Amino acid sequence: MLDLGFDYASCVRGSEKVTWRLDEAMPPGTVLDFSKPFLPEQLTLTTQIGCLGSDERRTLNQIAANAYLNLFAFVEEYILATMAKHATAELFGDHDAIRALARFVDEEVKHQQLFARYREAFARDAGYPCRVLESAGEVAQIIMSKSAIGVMLVTLHIELMTQQHYTECVRGNPDLDPFFAKLLHLHWLEESQHARIDALELDKLLHGASPATIEAGFDDYLGVLDAFDGLLAQQAGFDIESLKSATGRVLDDGEREEVRRVTHRAYRKTFLVYGMTNPMFQAIAKQMSPTKAARIEARAEELRA
Repeated sequence: MLDLGFDYASCVRGSEKVTWRLDEAMPPGTVLDFSKPFLPEQLTLTTQIGCLGSDERRTLNQIAANAYLNLFAFVEEYILATMAKHATAELFGDHDAIRALARFVDEEVKHQQLFARYREAFARDAGYPCRVLESAGEVAQIIMSKSAIGVMLVTLHIELMTQQHYTECVRGNPDLDPFFAKLLHLHWLEESQHARIDALELDKLLHGASPATIEAGFDDYLGVLDAFDGLLAQQAGFDIESLKSATGRVLDDGEREEVRRVTHRAYRKTFLVYGMTNPMFQAIAKQMSPTKAARIEARAEELRA
């Protein structure tokens, strides 16, 4: 149904060219440098927070970076389970698909291990507690209870937004901590293959699917994003607590609302809007349902506000 221009064999070949080892990416005992921002301004919007000084903005940026990796580990919990399920369903079928999906699962586990290792180092070196979302397993079960097409649309969204984060915001940015930028580069290398596999798996699900089934998949996709937006709002509140722990700064009600509003908007842009407006995602959505694609674009505009 989808016009993609690639197959599972090409995904396997691409993955073999870019694979990396965990200990090479982040050797045990790596010490973090907190002298520079970790995430690009496009993903944190900290310069829009007028009540904070430059040092406080950098600290909030680093707090958001820690949460950013945790949120990826959070969503990759369900992606790992989903793609393992797809790999099992492919047994005795297309061998290229099995290889691509098996590598996908292995690499997702490695990403989770990398992010966990980084967050352990952050907790050790930052000098202050940094609260993040928990219960990834419970959230994974909720997402996986949705329709197969809806789950795969969410997965494609996540993999594609990762590409934009790196290519549009991180790559070549001299202001960022080089080590954190390197980790995002390694993540991008493998996720670029994962996004292609997601599209191929989605294409398989669309064969024989009725218009009603496809429409329901889009509804599930938007429902999951709305639920995730609630989690992002919760993380924004956690970041304010972490900023107080890091700096000792007690914000008044107006300052607290400013930090909360901008931080939530940044998380929305990073995890929701980038994926919803990604050119490849929009092209695929329009092939599936022009009406639903337009609805996604309209929702993205609402989230930008």
